[in-house]
Amino acid sequence: MRQTSPLQSASTLVNDAERGLGQDEFFFVLQPKLRLQENKLSGFEYLIRWQHPESGVLEPAYFISVVEDSLLAGRFTDMLVARAAETLLQWKVAGHEDLSLAINLSATELGRKDMPGRLSALFNSLGVKPCRFQIELTGVVHPDQLDWLVDVIQAVQATGARVALDDFGSGFNSLTLLQQLPVDIVKFDRSLISQVVVNGESRRMVETLVRLAQNHGKEIVLTGLETAEQFAWAKTLPDIEGQGYFICEPIDEGEIDRIIFRHRPRDIKAK
Repeated sequence: MRQTSPLQSASTLVNDAERGLGQDEFFFVLQPKLRLQENKLSGFEYLIRWQHPESGVLEPAYFISVVEDSLLAGRFTDMLVARAAETLLQWKVAGHEDLSLAINLSATELGRKDMPGRLSALFNSLGVKPCRFQIELTGVVHPDQLDWLVDVIQAVQATGARVALDDFGSGFNSLTLLQQLPVDIVKFDRSLISQVVVNGESRRMVETLVRLAQNHGKEIVLTGLETAEQFAWAKTLPDIEGQGYFICEPIDEGEIDRIIFRHRPRDIKAK
């Protein structure tokens, strides 16, 4: 459900967002993902924020759906893709080329005809590994979009980038999407995780869905790990990545080195 913005109207918000783009008011924080069994950092998710001059820092729930429905959507996508690719280059220079970076795009933006070419040009010009660039498919996917979306995903994957199905389990057609979309990664919605410790039926359902997705060849990310008990349960599942506030809250880009050091292998730390 769309949240009401502190700003007065959608048109005001779009006008402010256009001004904000010109004033460089949008910035990104990053939330880590771990390979749970290894306690190894696998990458980060890029999360947009808006430093609004009157309303302070706004999270995307307050503005992104309005922006996505406006003529600004393409400009936001171009900014997001370019900054993410540049961040991968910075990590490569710093010796962190094994880390992935995930961005969030709607089906409409993912399906732009120029998207595969834009991605390939960025990867080639910057010399970054395409497989470290992940695009998380967000928002509602309608049944009549499925055939088109299969082609879109495959075209993006042909560049070497990887595609994730975000918010799995939050919609009525999640199983259909799992079966029909050729995504590389499935991110389980936090709503599925919230009851796994206190509700045995919920836990068994999630574990069954994990096995089902893995049997379809998908990598799994469990989001919303917010307690020690949830984290301990998730670590009992094989070949799982995790994300959530128990692991780490979203951080500023300047804090990345601290997170990387925390999750380096112990033998490297000791050197």
